[in-house]
Amino acid sequence: MNFFERKYYQLLVKYLKNKPNADEAYIKANYYLKNNRRLNLDNPVDLSEKIQWLKLYQYDESYKKYIDKYEVRKHIKETIGEAYLNELLGVYEDVEEIDIDALPNKFVLKGTHGSGYNIIVEDKATLDWPKAKAQLKKFLSQNYYDKYKEIIYRGIKPRIIAEKFLDQLNDDAILDYKFLCFHGEPKFIHVKALEDGIRKEVDYDINWNKLEIPEERSNYLKRSLDKPDNFEDMIEIAKVLSKDFIFVRVDLYSIEGQIYFGELTFLHKGGMKRVISEPHNKIMGDLIKLPNKK
Repeated sequence: MNFFERKYYQLLVKYLKNKPNADEAYIKANYYLKNNRRLNLDNPVDLSEKIQWLKLYQYDESYKKYIDKYEVRKHIKETIGEAYLNELLGVYEDVEEIDIDALPNKFVLKGTHGSGYNIIVEDKATLDWPKAKAQLKKFLSQNYYDKYKEIIYRGIKPRIIAEKFLDQLNDDAILDYKFLCFHGEPKFIHVKALEDGIRKEVDYDINWNKLEIPEERSNYLKRSLDKPDNFEDMIEIAKVLSKDFIFVRVDLYSIEGQIYFGELTFLHKGGMKRVISEPHNKIMGDLIKLPNKK
């Protein structure tokens, strides 16, 4: 893609973003801009193409009970049990409802209606609360649907929840295990971990074999990670939580032997980013059997 073509698509994406009934056109233009390749929705092949197909033609607003970070707690209680939920400290519809003095020294504030709406507080004494309040108000004002046109987010009620801060001993940061599940079967694990002070990512297959990549990438975790002692239990939980879905990512944490539920994500990376090993875009895509359009 040359300079002029990129500028054209940047303007096209900006134009289509807020245009009514233009979701498909917006997604096609944005996909080309980000990946320098056309999106094939008539005969999708790889993982990102099939995620875009699911985004447009399968996963609708009825899925919000699984992705709303407050409402999903009920689903988790009914499927795997309350013991896998992080402690809830509060739920708020307005930022002014948050009593910062009543919260512990460490906690996390999350927007329930999207991804990335987080404020992590490791020491309340150093928190700039007015600045944090302004950020939370900004979160509440946003509709995450507008970012990637993911219809499943469109009808979620914006709220803020406060949760217990999860410490992970003897490590730089908590490890985030993201199980990629296809028709109820976990096949790959996308892991995020800290290396050299930078959050990086790596992928493993279900037998905990690291997926090697042919080229150097700055965001690729070079060090090897030990398989969690309770890995088999995590697999079983991922199976239970994914059994009713074509494709879903089940995010879990393992801290001192205790498994915690993170979230359910139906559109891994919004379908806009290739997975870290290019051949696996096709391998993972082959695992998804698409139904007829709704």
